[in-house]
Amino acid sequence: MKNTVLGLYLSEKTAQALVVERITSRHTLLALHEWDNTLFNYAGDDTPGVDEFVDHLSHFVSRTAVRAEQASVALDTSLLFINTIPFESTATREKIYEQIEWELNEYFPGSPRNAFITDTHVLARRDAFSYDNVIAVSVRRDVVQKLHRALAKLKLRLDIVDADHFSADTARRINYPDTATKYIALIGIKDERIDVSLVRYNEVESYSYYTASSREKVVEQISSLSKTTNGLSSITVFGMNLDKELLTNIRNSSTVLVEALNPFRNVDIASSVRIAKDPTTNPFRYAAAIGVALRQD
Repeated sequence: MKNTVLGLYLSEKTAQALVVERITSRHTLLALHEWDNTLFNYAGDDTPGVDEFVDHLSHFVSRTAVRAEQASVALDTSLLFINTIPFESTATREKIYEQIEWELNEYFPGSPRNAFITDTHVLARRDAFSYDNVIAVSVRRDVVQKLHRALAKLKLRLDIVDADHFSADTARRINYPDTATKYIALIGIKDERIDVSLVRYNEVESYSYYTASSREKVVEQISSLSKTTNGLSSITVFGMNLDKELLTNIRNSSTVLVEALNPFRNVDIASSVRIAKDPTTNPFRYAAAIGVALRQD
């Protein structure tokens, strides 16, 4: 079955848009564009920032030969509230969401009751633990409403909203099927932070993030992880703040194999995209946008 999807990665500063054509297990990148994101510059729905975002996206869509009807969005984790909470395995869904609501009230006192939309996932249990760790990913409702309305102006339906880190993990699974039998760390390198998930046999065991105020701190944090995580096979890195020099420094300081995530390993790239701006030069920049476009629930 043929399906065309618009994939978006959005942070406070950057917007990436790409169009992927999916035919069964074959994927082709048809178009790609990046610009300064203004969508979140102002509060409210109809603002100059929204209009500018829609203008950029409209121009991109109009230049694309194939029309997408749905959009999948990967939001930078800096725009989200992500928390891991331990629960007894017998905990009900109601109990879990009561605790999540309490946590949100503690971090964001005074917020309205329905200010956030939350999704949960039970992490893979480690042998030594007698409880389940539940990861809760919360996004402000007004952010999602703003996305809905901006996309509606272009007659696009919002299909998926994901955290960019987990969208990148989708890209990893599709492009690196051999890692399904390994214990790896997936690390997103961001502006003054790194996001880290430990993944064993394709099951996420943990997620956390660390502040990293400099490139040296990024290298130091990843080096420490490589030395202190028992049984780790390799580290996969991605992100807008990654470059080849930083990648080299990370590799030189780590005790395990470090790979830069290439989300195009199993994705064909239209010749028009390669001519305009070859994304394979720094493919790790596009991991989240590609991953969310490839995700199928």
